[in-house]
Amino acid sequence: MTARALPLILAASLIAAPATLAQTRDPGVRMRDCAETSLTPDQQAALVKATQQELAISGFDAGKPDGTYGRGTAQAIRAYQKAAGMPVTGCPSQLLLERLRFGMPKIYSPTRPQAPSDVVLIQEELLRRGYWPGPADGRAGKLTEEAIRQFQVDTDQPLTGEPTPQILTQLKVGNQNARR
Repeated sequence: MTARALPLILAASLIAAPATLAQTRDPGVRMRDCAETSLTPDQQAALVKATQQELAISGFDAGKPDGTYGRGTAQAIRAYQKAAGMPVTGCPSQLLLERLRFGMPKIYSPTRPQAPSDVVLIQEELLRRGYWPGPADGRAGKLTEEAIRQFQVDTDQPLTGEPTPQILTQLKVGNQNARR
């Protein structure tokens, strides 16, 4: 690095800094305001990703499960907590994750059909395998078709992208190691 390059790099970082700070100043989306502060960053990311995945399976749209805690994740958590009669914090926690996974009765988003269709069941199985069909809401849109196609590629099947009973059977009884 030359002596002339350092000032340019510093100037570029200062120019970019206000946008970055503005994105992290939203008090509703700071992980450090949540109770699970004793976790390492890797543990927090794993907790957030698992929570996002379980929210999607229940039909709450937190966005693609990526382990990043942001506005969409906070909103989906709040919506779930409200529907489940829990204190509304918007924060991921081990208790919330356990409630999502094992709580009875199961709480689903109002946008998800109460009697799950094949499409909902396909979306759930795709989510469990690490694909992103969108939240399990019963709508076979572009994300669901794309996730089915990727599953078909990964399992050497003809590409259709269609949510058929055969796809559901393959997801449920097929090679469980066929994951992304």
